[in-house]
Amino acid sequence: MKIGDIEIQHRMDLLLINKDALELLSAYHSMIEINVDEIVDEFYVLQTEIDEISLLIGDADTLVRLKNALRKYITDLFLGERSPEYINNRLRIGLVHKRIGVEPKLYLSAIMMLKKIIAKCLRARIEDIEKYSLVLDALDRVLYFDITLVFDTYIDSLVSEIEIAKRKTEVYANSLEIKVAERTQQ
Repeated sequence: MKIGDIEIQHRMDLLLINKDALELLSAYHSMIEINVDEIVDEFYVLQTEIDEISLLIGDADTLVRLKNALRKYITDLFLGERSPEYINNRLRIGLVHKRIGVEPKLYLSAIMMLKKIIAKCLRARIEDIEKYSLVLDALDRVLYFDITLVFDTYIDSLVSEIEIAKRKTEVYANSLEIKVAERTQQ
C-alpha cells in the first residue's frame, strides 16, 4: 500500500499519538507480557462463544495459530514504537481478515472485546486511577491507529477485487462484440 514514514507520522499526528503516549504504553510492556496468556485465553473463550467466529476459526490448529498471533499483537501494542515491521503486520491483519471472510463488524467487536480485557488487566495492576486513565487513552489511540491500517488494507483488497471483476467483464464484453460482428457478417 506504499505507506511511508511521512504517512505513518501523519496518521499518528491525526490520532494524537506522540512519544509520550508510546512511552507510557511501553512502561507496561513487561506487565502485559507476563499476563498475555491470560488475556489471550479470556479473549478466545469469549470469541468462540460467537457462532460466526467459531465457524471461521474451524479447528484446534487454527486456534493455536491465532492465539500465537494475538500474543504478538498484544505485546506489540505496548512496544512503544511503530516500526515498518509493526505497520506491515497491521496491514497483513487486514489482508488475512478479508481473505478468510471476517466482516468488519466482527473485527470491530473483537477489538472492543480485546480492549476491555486488556483494560481489566491493567486496572488490576495500576493503582493510580489517573495513570490508568492515561494508559487507557494511549491504548485507545494506538488501537484506532491499527484499525485505520487494517481497514485501509481491507478496503484496498475490495477495490482490487472490483477492478479484477471489471477487467473480466470488459474482456467478456469484447469477446461478445467480436462474436456479434462475426455472426452479423455471416
